[in-house]
Amino acid sequence: MTRFAFLSELDLLSVCIAAVCHDYGHDGFNNAYHVNSISERAIRYSDQSVQENYHIAESFLILNNPNFNFMTEFSRDDFKTFRKRMIGIILATDMARHVSDLTSF
Repeated sequence: MTRFAFLSELDLLSVCIAAVCHDYGHDGFNNAYHVNSISERAIRYSDQSVQENYHIAESFLILNNPNFNFMTEFSRDDFKTFRKRMIGIILATDMARHVSDLTSF
């Protein structure tokens, strides 16, 4: 597998797809709005990174559609790695987690 800057092709693919999907279906409101209004999204995601969890879930619904599912060619381990990377990257866009993520970095 080819590597670029210590990233594998799978890592690079994960980053690119996560960048495309990171705000998919955004409704124009922030997480605080959803939590404070007790919206359906806030309830579904237990007030935790509400928008980011929504973007991930909706994106994987599309990616799992047979017309768009390029992941069928992945091994089980590659799929798990791809999914884990996508989730991590999109969750990292939640600014409420920014300070703790930066500290751990």
